[in-house]
Amino acid sequence: MATFAPDPKAIVLITGANRGIGFEIAKHLATSPSKSYHIILSGRHLSAVESAVTTLKSLPNLHPSTTLEALPLDLGSDTSLSSAASHISSKHGHLDILVHNAAISHSSLSTHTADPHAPERARENWHTIFDTNLIGPALLTDELLPLLSASPLPERKIIFVSSGLGSITHSFREAEAGRLDLTGIAGKFTEYSSSKAALNLYARHLALRLQHSEEQEAEKDDAAEKRGEGEMEGGSAMGDGKGEGGKGKSGKWKVNVVCPGYTKTNLNNYRGTQEPREAAEVVVKVVEEEGGETGRFRDRRGEVSW
Repeated sequence: MATFAPDPKAIVLITGANRGIGFEIAKHLATSPSKSYHIILSGRHLSAVESAVTTLKSLPNLHPSTTLEALPLDLGSDTSLSSAASHISSKHGHLDILVHNAAISHSSLSTHTADPHAPERARENWHTIFDTNLIGPALLTDELLPLLSASPLPERKIIFVSSGLGSITHSFREAEAGRLDLTGIAGKFTEYSSSKAALNLYARHLALRLQHSEEQEAEKDDAAEKRGEGEMEGGSAMGDGKGEGGKGKSGKWKVNVVCPGYTKTNLNNYRGTQEPREAAEVVVKVVEEEGGETGRFRDRRGEVSW
């Protein structure tokens, strides 16, 4: 079994990190004045991710202890997901923070028509968007859960970068108030909005599932400690008193969803109202915070309705 030297830096994997919000998240973390990280930037095209890593390494305010790594990752490929998990396992042995940032708003597959909303591309469009925005992140999470479970940090974090368009309550409340036109620009992102609504539900389910497993593990630890105390009183205790197998208690799971806001990115043809740097600040706040709850959906202003 491979052994790994202790590293105080949190290991972070960011999907879709070669540009846009993902790149800015990496940049914020890499230039944090108070904390160092090992940041794994991932994307479909390795050359693009390597270029992003090179750019970050050249920053004058890069934290002196922060390290960066490029990783090819295609959310639509099971082989790619498995390879990425195997690489992280063999090189690092664990993962501390997973940021699901990668997403698309339309299919980019080559067909006989360039219009992504043409009837003949409808099924392809729905499949490709859900594959990238929901199925890929869910399967990647499954691949990485053992590595996240092995994190030595007090909190193991999974952050899903979503959208207010994925909130049914928020979207229709805004539409009724005249602040969101679901028949205009927003209406052209029906597939994207639906995929984000599904992602939000998946994230909520995941948070509850991991919280339940955490509670069960805590009950086992408590029971083991009580058995150990009983054996101590009987004079037959062995080991170091940390529970079964001499293991300490595991860290807590933090699974949360973040809406970064309407941002100028390739996803919306750069029609947003804020820069990627501003959007990344919202995500980084959730990445860096200690304590707090799991299973929450937030934006810059606070809680977002599911």
